[in-house]
Amino acid sequence: MAAHTPIASAIAASSHPSFAFSKLQDLRASFERLRGLQIDALKAMGFDTLLDDLASICDALTELDRINADMGVTDSALTMLLQLLESAGEQPLAPQGLHALLSPVQQRLLTTWNHLSDLI
Repeated sequence: MAAHTPIASAIAASSHPSFAFSKLQDLRASFERLRGLQIDALKAMGFDTLLDDLASICDALTELDRINADMGVTDSALTMLLQLLESAGEQPLAPQGLHALLSPVQQRLLTTWNHLSDLI
C-alpha cells in the first residue's frame, strides 16, 4: 500500500537522479576541467568561484534527495501505523502503546524537518 502514496512514489523515482540533475552533474564535471586555467576571460568572470557555487548547488540537491528518501521512510512508517490502527478495529489501544508507536516516527519527522530547514 505504501508504494502507492505520493511520497513513496517519489522515493522510488529518487533512487535514480532526475535527468535535469544528471545533466547538471555532467556540466559540472565538464566545467571542472577548466578550473585553474590561466585564460583571461575565465579569470575576469571569476570562473573558479562560479564552479564553487555550482558545486554548492549540486551538494544541496544531493542533500535534498537524501531528505526526500527520509520522508519516504517516514511516510511508509505512518502508513504502517495507520494499517495497524485500522486492523485494531473496535479494540482500544492503550495510550502508552500508541505513544510508543508514534514517538519514533515523530522524532524522525522532526529530524528530517530540521535537516531541511538547515539546508534552506
